[in-house]
Amino acid sequence: MRWSFLKVMSLFGTDGVRGTPGVEPLDGQTLQRFGAAIAWAVEDGRRPTRVLIGRDTRESGPWIIEQLGRGFSHAGVEAFDGGVLPTPAVAGLTRDGDYHAGIVISASHNPYQDNGVKVIAGTGEKADDALESRISARVADPGWQVTDDATPVVAPVDVSDGYATQLTEAFAALSAAAPLSLAFDCANGATSTVAPAVWRRLGFEPIVIHDRPDGRNINLDCGSTHPDALSRTVREHGCRLGAAFDGDGDRVLFVDHQGAVINGDAVLLIAARRLARSGQLPGNAIVATVMSNLGLERALAADGVTVHRCPVGDRSVWIEMQRRGAALGGEQSGHIIQSGLLPTGDGLATALMIVTAVVESGRELADLAADLVPLPQVLVNARVGRRVPLEELPGVSRAIAAAEGELRGTGRVLVRYSGTEALLRVMVEGAEQATIERLAEGIASRAVAELGAG
Repeated sequence: MRWSFLKVMSLFGTDGVRGTPGVEPLDGQTLQRFGAAIAWAVEDGRRPTRVLIGRDTRESGPWIIEQLGRGFSHAGVEAFDGGVLPTPAVAGLTRDGDYHAGIVISASHNPYQDNGVKVIAGTGEKADDALESRISARVADPGWQVTDDATPVVAPVDVSDGYATQLTEAFAALSAAAPLSLAFDCANGATSTVAPAVWRRLGFEPIVIHDRPDGRNINLDCGSTHPDALSRTVREHGCRLGAAFDGDGDRVLFVDHQGAVINGDAVLLIAARRLARSGQLPGNAIVATVMSNLGLERALAADGVTVHRCPVGDRSVWIEMQRRGAALGGEQSGHIIQSGLLPTGDGLATALMIVTAVVESGRELADLAADLVPLPQVLVNARVGRRVPLEELPGVSRAIAAAEGELRGTGRVLVRYSGTEALLRVMVEGAEQATIERLAEGIASRAVAELGAG
């Protein structure tokens, strides 16, 4: 059977290839070509190409690995299946284990029906635009084929202990800390086994919820996108704090001892101050995305710390961190990158860092985050039927200009398409909640009128 060639500029969105398993671009034949294309793009010609694969707990993960494995076998790749692993574990193990690439099978915070494929370069960094473009072009090239009957050869390998050991060694000082009552929500995802294991190695006995994945309950009313259950757990058990991971473990949100949610902006504030005090914040600067609240800039400016902005996505954060020589960067959503550990977001490492800050200071998490006074912010997701450059939408452009004029420099308007869903995201920030809600809804309504409802 010949493959029906995908007519797209790129397979990749902001965080890998996403979709519904069995449906293009995650159908069997595309995935087989994808595996072979990855092998072609990363081979160095000096030694057999080695690829490490990790996945979250979705029931479709093993099937996707099998399809990629057919492509790897076709290309003569030595492929290794590490089983259920957080994205940062695959990144670190790829970098340290002499692999040409790492593959993560995950759709992050999405429901179990979705899945995706992320490509990690041999350096442990997420694939850059150039590598993604090479892979996409190879997949779409009609000049070569992958035979449907290629036998997938993916050897199982037990590597999870390497990631756990790396983190326990990096945060070994915590093992001497006074006992703290902690709670964790593993989202029934990739951290369900490794996160409790790391904390127990350090001498903690945390309360762990949503650590019983069944293939379909990943992110289901739990994890970083649904912190209510964690908040209740912290309050009911009198915990000092709680941490909620997402499905693939590369981001985390917190709740304080009162159950209030502490997002990535507050984490950046706490981490930046901690690094600055110890002289480990080069240039007295951090990197945050355009979604981070102006309150973060104002709080850090009082300490003489600059916030450099970049587009959404932890890959964009890392690129800007490299350009600036920054040690810390992240997103409001909880992707936090500490350059001394990994070039990608790591939810478990971030949780270890925050607990360290609490122990060192002797203060509650709520106190450490108190100087972050966020401006009211509203985010409206408009489901749209098509994507058109915003400058080509006169109604949307007028609505954005009017909103910016009304705010008169006291707030921000950010409008962008989602990289993974058929959504136009409208963020408005300002002093008055009613005003920003009205402005955001107005822009979203114009977008649906011009683009159609999705």
